Amino acid sequence: MPSGISNSVLAFVDFSEVTPAVANMAMKLAMALHKQLVLIHVVTPDADSEGEGFRKNVSREGIAAELHRNHLAMSVMEAESKGRGIKTTSLLVRGRSSRGNPTSKMLREIVRLKPDFIVMGTHGHGALHNLLLGSASAAVVRKAPCPVLLVPSKPPKQS
Repeated sequence: MPSGISNSVLAFVDFSEVTPAVANMAMKLAMALHKQLVLIHVVTPDADSEGEGFRKNVSREGIAAELHRNHLAMSVMEAESKGRGIKTTSLLVRGRSSRGNPTSKMLREIVRLKPDFIVMGTHGHGALHNLLLGSASAAVVRKAPCPVLLVPSKPPKQS
């Protein structure tokens, strides 16, 4: 895939509960704006954790099986998007974080791909969690050179 995909929506997915909503919103945005879609999942095979939890099997075989599942899930999302008539590419990219934090790799992919829009989920963690572990969505919002659409993992509480 060439660097600097113009006319694109970039969606970061992490296979958490918000992933289906992120993928759906990214597809809707790409369709409405007549843009291609790039789906990215940052994998961190050197970390003991992936996403929200600790890995159950950190052996070589366990991580290989996880990567295989991730690849299949990305292929399903890509096929669904293409079925809607959207030019779509899905990528598993490797992050180097030993803590499982994908933020630095996400920011490098944004610079490399130069999307017009970014779609990603939020997990609604509190300030203490974000202080200790960081927030990928907050970092992307601060540093992205384009608009970022955040999809909440839980609907806001009605007052």
